[in-house]
Amino acid sequence: MNYIIWGANLSGGFLRADVEQERDNSFTYNQKLVELAEKKGINAILYATRYLGAIGGSESEQGQLDPLTLMAALIPSTQNIHFISAVLPGFISPVTLAKMGATLDIISNGRFHINLVSGWFKEEQEIFGIEWIDHKERYARSKEYLEVLKGLWTQESFSYKGNYYQLKDAHLSPKPVQKPYPAIYQGGNSLPAQTMAAEHSDIYFMNGALKEELYQQITVVKELAKKQGRELTYAVNAFVIARQTEKEAYEEYQWILDRADEVAIKKFQERTESQGMWKNAKELGDFVANNEGFRTGLIGSYETVTKKINELKLLGVDHVLLTFRKPLEELPIFFEKVVRKI
Repeated sequence: MNYIIWGANLSGGFLRADVEQERDNSFTYNQKLVELAEKKGINAILYATRYLGAIGGSESEQGQLDPLTLMAALIPSTQNIHFISAVLPGFISPVTLAKMGATLDIISNGRFHINLVSGWFKEEQEIFGIEWIDHKERYARSKEYLEVLKGLWTQESFSYKGNYYQLKDAHLSPKPVQKPYPAIYQGGNSLPAQTMAAEHSDIYFMNGALKEELYQQITVVKELAKKQGRELTYAVNAFVIARQTEKEAYEEYQWILDRADEVAIKKFQERTESQGMWKNAKELGDFVANNEGFRTGLIGSYETVTKKINELKLLGVDHVLLTFRKPLEELPIFFEKVVRKI
């Protein structure tokens, strides 16, 4: 199993709840986090992208650090960990990203990746003057986005004529270190999202979900990818509460739910689309942890969490995206008490 951890470029923490949690998004904190993650053997760190609000769509006075700029500053202090930047097509052109991405891949010696996010936050885009297009169109644009990106990264001279992007005899040099191109992560529960992932992405990212839902998603994308002659790997988001005993873990889980920030949750629900990645979220608790993290079920004693990760492996999950209430404290314990037992 490969492990990924959320970076902390967005302030406010990862729980929509009035509880003690790490809320720091400073450069200093992010440097501590990435250095610890590398020391403990985390495979990659993912930085979200937001121009408005925090991880859950709520507001935060501390705002957000740009993921691409932040990783450029952090790469030199690391040797092995991979860096994944979420990218919104409406905010950055594929040509600009191709140039920046190739540069970051060279600086990191082949450790740069993107997580393509087609976009669910209408208010954010409209505030900054970006035209809001419907769900189907957003994935059509994302498909073109990836075709342009990969074309520039792999071809010496690249021309493209699409509905959203047009290039004529375009040249991009130097190319990325990774061949044929840096791996592309992508999520989305809808059929357009899954079809695009099967055709163009390398890692299919899933929100937290019950085992039967994960199995269904993996099965669908695998079949779609097989028709394209492709194979993907699969990642799932999970908020971890691993403690000495079941009682301790579930008491903490209930303590968090009892302090759910219903105002922030309602605001987030109003900003999302039911056909997207949160379509299976029904209960209040499904929205407390970012990206439905509690639904994956990595809650319980160290032995229980170990067992549940093994069950995810049997389902076909290759990567777990970890979230903790206090990452600097909990990550070392997680590796000592859980990962070493797998």
